[in-house]
Amino acid sequence: MNSRHSAPTPTSAEETRRGAPSRLVMVGGGPRAIGVLERLGANAGVPGTAERLAGTPLHVDIVDPHMPGAGRIWRAEESPLLLMNSRAADVSIFTDETVEAEGPVVAGPSLAEWADGIRRGTIAAPTAGTTRLAEIHALGPTDFASRRVQALYLEWFFGQVLAALPSTVSVTVHRTTATAVRAGDGPATWNVELEDRAPLRADLLLLAAGHTDSRPNAARHELAAFARRHGGTYLGPSQASDAQVELLGAGQDVIVRGMGLAFIDLMALLTEGRGGRFVPAAEAESAGEDAAAGLRGRLDYLPSGEEPRLWVGSRRGVPYHSKVRDEGAPTGLGELVHVTPANLRALEDEHGLLDFRADVLPLIAAEIAHQVPGAPLAQEGEEPLAWLDEPLSDLGATTLPEAAQQATRDAVVGHIEADLRDRIGDEVTVARTLFQLLLQLHGVLVDQLPATRLRGGAASGYPRWWHSLFSFVDSGPPPHRLQQLLALERAGIIRFLGPGLRVTADEASGRFRARGATGIEIAADALVDAFLPEPSLVESTNPLLRDLVTGGDAALGRESAASPGALDTDARHHVIGPDGTARERLWAVGPWTSELPIAAFARPHTNAPCHRRNDALARELLETALSGNAPRPEAEGPEGERIDGEEADGGTPVLAPVAVRAPHTLRLGVLGPGKIGSALTRTALRRGIEVAVTGRSAPPALAAKLPGARHVGLQDLATTSDVIALTLPLHVALTLEAGALQGAVVVDATNPWGEADAAAVEAARAELGDHAGELSTSELLAARLPGVHVVKTLNHIGYHDVEEHGRDHGGPSRRAIALAADDDRAAELVTALLHRLGYEPVHLGALAAGRDLEPGEALFSGWFTSAELDLRRAEQVRAA
Repeated sequence: MNSRHSAPTPTSAEETRRGAPSRLVMVGGGPRAIGVLERLGANAGVPGTAERLAGTPLHVDIVDPHMPGAGRIWRAEESPLLLMNSRAADVSIFTDETVEAEGPVVAGPSLAEWADGIRRGTIAAPTAGTTRLAEIHALGPTDFASRRVQALYLEWFFGQVLAALPSTVSVTVHRTTATAVRAGDGPATWNVELEDRAPLRADLLLLAAGHTDSRPNAARHELAAFARRHGGTYLGPSQASDAQVELLGAGQDVIVRGMGLAFIDLMALLTEGRGGRFVPAAEAESAGEDAAAGLRGRLDYLPSGEEPRLWVGSRRGVPYHSKVRDEGAPTGLGELVHVTPANLRALEDEHGLLDFRADVLPLIAAEIAHQVPGAPLAQEGEEPLAWLDEPLSDLGATTLPEAAQQATRDAVVGHIEADLRDRIGDEVTVARTLFQLLLQLHGVLVDQLPATRLRGGAASGYPRWWHSLFSFVDSGPPPHRLQQLLALERAGIIRFLGPGLRVTADEASGRFRARGATGIEIAADALVDAFLPEPSLVESTNPLLRDLVTGGDAALGRESAASPGALDTDARHHVIGPDGTARERLWAVGPWTSELPIAAFARPHTNAPCHRRNDALARELLETALSGNAPRPEAEGPEGERIDGEEADGGTPVLAPVAVRAPHTLRLGVLGPGKIGSALTRTALRRGIEVAVTGRSAPPALAAKLPGARHVGLQDLATTSDVIALTLPLHVALTLEAGALQGAVVVDATNPWGEADAAAVEAARAELGDHAGELSTSELLAARLPGVHVVKTLNHIGYHDVEEHGRDHGGPSRRAIALAADDDRAAELVTALLHRLGYEPVHLGALAAGRDLEPGEALFSGWFTSAELDLRRAEQVRAA
């Protein structure tokens, strides 16, 4: 089953005029892909294009196992300790009047404005979770939101995009993994192979997967094997939320390699995440006014005793620079005079190519010298920007061995303290001006330096070296995170190893050894690589990306010479084939391509590159779809699903044995998207479950409210869902037609609340002759729906808790959910669903036992874990 969305159903006259839709497949549903989709919808409504699409509509298939809109990286279930590195007012995924694009501007709220709208009730919140709503309500313009709040913003944006699509553009979401791309039967068509269902045919194909993991290379394999041989621990590169930090023990010495944003996240999880607390430093509170200014933001750390001891170093030996205060405040920066299109053209060779290090880097250095008075200059024989890239490069050469530890500590701490002074004060400083200049330079390079315009390969330093430098200077953590780092150093939780870090595995001692440039050495049983996996198509964990260059004769792309491990694309994002020619109707965007990496969202009113690029790509996709399409038969989607807006005829459902499907293909139907139904739908979608919803809302309204869910009729819900959750009022559930859900596994999440429910229950008892009131409400429901496998569960958790209490892994503190059922196989299937939702299922027994889960009964409330539930049941037995 797939999630399908479209604008209001077209009239029969419109249908008659239309031909078969063109089909665009987008592999990836994260923010970059959805940004392109938004631009598609906006441009599809432009006069001229709209009329052409009326004859040849466009259908978009989005393939992603992760939550569409947010994608894999932005997760609504992450720890609230993981923060964005931009203030809420500086984050927007919408276009604005400054964007230089041909398509129409569709304005929308920044992250801060969105939170304010939810606070004031003018924007519907995309969550009912208590703590998440509290985070949103507390978010101010200058705050750094948690990553999970940003995920909710992106989910909401996806809903807005779907709801705004014109009737000529429809969307299907496939919650699965694309595994390969093959040439299709027709000219310039593609077949996208999927992990667990039939391939998709594509007239146009956009590969828009976001950040992906890489399989460990030989060196990391050896580090992991070394740790296993000697009983140690090695955590390889990963997102912080994926790192197995529970393997690092309290008080354990841990070598941490890397001091970028992944390290900052790791630091938070291993300190605050283990119960430690940061408080304002005592000396800052008691200092006089002049002294307090120098101690602004200073913190103390109160340890919990559960923290490991982190020995931290990297190539640079210092963390990324702090984000500046008030990013858009004027600094006197003028128009670029050195890094200009004309100057770049003048340096091209006879083939129109540039060498980044020889041609472009001197222009950048000259621009900095011109625009930032007081900025350091390179020493004779140094690289032009060595002073900026390696601020402690001379530390090792000037430090005596006996003073190494203190000198390193003083140099790193001094660097961080100076950085905070220069970046969060009120004055215009070199650091703040440089921050703005690099943003401006980065935007120019995005437009002017596609990989196809460069020579020199990886040795030229573009785009990876440049992007690393840009991130170091402009994409650092919130200032308070660096204050926390300093507090942890003072508390003895963190020790600095400085620049030039080298790590070895010592077989003689069975321990990892780390040595900094000043000569500091530490041996430890644990090593953490605190950075993201290096891009590598050949070693990508994404099977489709890997197949692009390793598919033998079927390989569609090649690695970039300038960015080894990345897919070669041209300036218009076309995939370059092994023979060097651009592939027709095949585009690719993302951090694993040769384009200079750009964010999928940006600070408002900055003519952001992501919006310009998304708009140009969307317009090309539309124009390609509308030109040169030969007539073809009406297409069908997976499972016989038509893609012209009509629902497939599921036939008459028949009673059949309950089939327990594999967890990764579990399909949930929700009948009644009210409070509990919406919370259940969102939770299931975020955990990779495909969800269909039946309700009274129009498709656009449902798409905005529950993006990613499929809006279907009751018959389709019954025939395509593995489990159907009844989240209707009980009196409505008791009036369902007897054969409507025949053969289905149905979760009864209802409770008898109010007079209407009481009257319906009384009528059902009278009809069944249950005058003594012995049957549970679920048994009454089962009697009214013959042939339905009813399971009582999910009625004893509040709708505001459904999105909050789920946990990926089992354990004694995991929230338990009780269930009761007469059919063991139905109970098994619902048990699998509850596990996927993040809960610990506890089977009470037959459906009659569900009586104890009803309001006012013994097991309706008063317990949380399975152990507490067992205790309550034991008390119930003793009382009986």
